[in-house]
Amino acid sequence: MEPLTRSEVFGELRKELYGDKQSSHSSTHTFIILGASGDLAKKKIYPTLWWLFKDGLLPEDIYIVGFARSDLTVEKIKAACLPHMKVTEEELDSLSAFFKRNSYLSGRYDVGSSFERLNSHLSFLPGGETANRLFYLALPPTVYHHVSTNIRNHCMSCNRGWNRVIFEKPFGHDLQSSQELSAHLSNLFKEDQIYRIDHYLGKEMVQNLMVLR
Repeated sequence: MEPLTRSEVFGELRKELYGDKQSSHSSTHTFIILGASGDLAKKKIYPTLWWLFKDGLLPEDIYIVGFARSDLTVEKIKAACLPHMKVTEEELDSLSAFFKRNSYLSGRYDVGSSFERLNSHLSFLPGGETANRLFYLALPPTVYHHVSTNIRNHCMSCNRGWNRVIFEKPFGHDLQSSQELSAHLSNLFKEDQIYRIDHYLGKEMVQNLMVLR
């Protein structure tokens, strides 16, 4: 039996993720990167989303929105990320399609009106208020309280869409601060909406994911 090609491997993986009937997984997903101007977004998050996109492992209808305090554009984000994305000549068209699904807004993390503008932007994207929304906090822990409160008050998806909030940085600096942050978040979100990760703590597990599968 001949070994599977790269495209065949990812085709099988996509079937496992979404099933054979793609139409049953056609709801729109919006991936919001808070802290889109930082090194974590530039070196890790955008490149990873690109690799998943080009291998067909993201949902069909996905849109990516960057949010940060810096005055940026999608083109500036693209230029900053390209050195970390390992794009071949054959993938340039796919890369263009990826960035066409991107947009960017600037705003303050501690100001509610900035998140009202973010919500307005999200509502005008395909899927609008009913799209699934995943908020990725690539931010310093010092702004977690402000950002999580503003997401809950101004940016939650309505009706059919689900909401998820991912915390990428250390979850508190000691037991007390971790417990205080957990108590704060439990007042805003359900537990199954909250994902706490540390990309260094989980690095070895991720590297062995395919072996575990």
